[in-house]
Amino acid sequence: MIPAQTYDIAIIGAGASGLQLLYELIQADPSHEKKILLIDSGDRSTKSWCFWEDKNASCFPFLVEKSWHSMTYRTSTGETIESPINPLQYNYISSDRFFDYFFNEFIPSNPNITHILGKATEIHEGGDLHSVICEDASSFYAKRVADSRPLKSDDPTLIFQHFSGKFIEFEQPILDETSMTLMDFSLPASTEEMAVFHYILPFSKTKALIETTVFTRLAYNKEAYERIWQDYIETHYSSQKFKILSNETGTIPMGGTTQKKEGRVFSIGASGGNMKASTGYAFTRMHEDAKNRVLNLSKKKPKRFRFYDKMLLKIMQKEMIKIPAVMDRLFSRVQTPHILRFLDDKSSLVDDIKLLSQLDIPLFIKHLLR
Repeated sequence: MIPAQTYDIAIIGAGASGLQLLYELIQADPSHEKKILLIDSGDRSTKSWCFWEDKNASCFPFLVEKSWHSMTYRTSTGETIESPINPLQYNYISSDRFFDYFFNEFIPSNPNITHILGKATEIHEGGDLHSVICEDASSFYAKRVADSRPLKSDDPTLIFQHFSGKFIEFEQPILDETSMTLMDFSLPASTEEMAVFHYILPFSKTKALIETTVFTRLAYNKEAYERIWQDYIETHYSSQKFKILSNETGTIPMGGTTQKKEGRVFSIGASGGNMKASTGYAFTRMHEDAKNRVLNLSKKKPKRFRFYDKMLLKIMQKEMIKIPAVMDRLFSRVQTPHILRFLDDKSSLVDDIKLLSQLDIPLFIKHLLR
């Protein structure tokens, strides 16, 4: 017997992946025929969703708050490499704006969406109908279920990307707002256990997000990262007065947490394999996955990109101290747009060979043989 209230699809999680899938489902069904359930844990923690794409691409352009057409990389020796990234641009969307649009505009304007606050704990798969059980014991039934719940891993070799940043405002207009800094290794803070760089998004001549980013197997260390951030500010902005507007912290697992499930109950988000293992970038991958699912398309990326990720993660696991030198060599020898295409799994095999030939070949061969 079919329960009285059933949904065509239930989406577990109202983060980037769940809301992007919700958006694409509505675009494909403007008549509002399909009933959609969104199960939302209520997490509204501050996040910055950043991504690069072609200028004519369509990953929520109406939500993009700032775009940069130039990118800066600073080496471990202090050399600054600034490069235009045409035809690409680097985009920023704040979680505040993203959530405000979906919860105050998009969801209320689509009556076929049922939005509930709750934490899904179990999925019971049936033949044509599946049930989702929440923490408060409530049950919901759907023909399909999209599950974005993150997976946990006890793999001791798993690398994490920890970040600790602050949105700040300087008293004087000292920032170049035309170029964002993808990586700055100039502060000598990397060790055998962690690779440390700084990431800067200048929103104006006075306001920026300055973030300490750490690749490591170690647990998040708030005090240590705060000291590194302060050291960076004192090194580069010692004579400048500023105020802290807000903080942003978080952790991204880099590989090892994907258990992609397909069928009528399927995984989305990071657990669905939509996060670049070696960088942590995921926003446009989630959007592409959402569009493909709605259109019933299956687009698999060449396996060689997963191989490249595994190689870089192996070096991180065994020789973290060498990461600054690896990145220095890459950005010093290869044009930035080519690097971005490579990191986005959109480069050709010929371009890959050219790029890889500029790296420390003995280092990569050593870890390949392992």
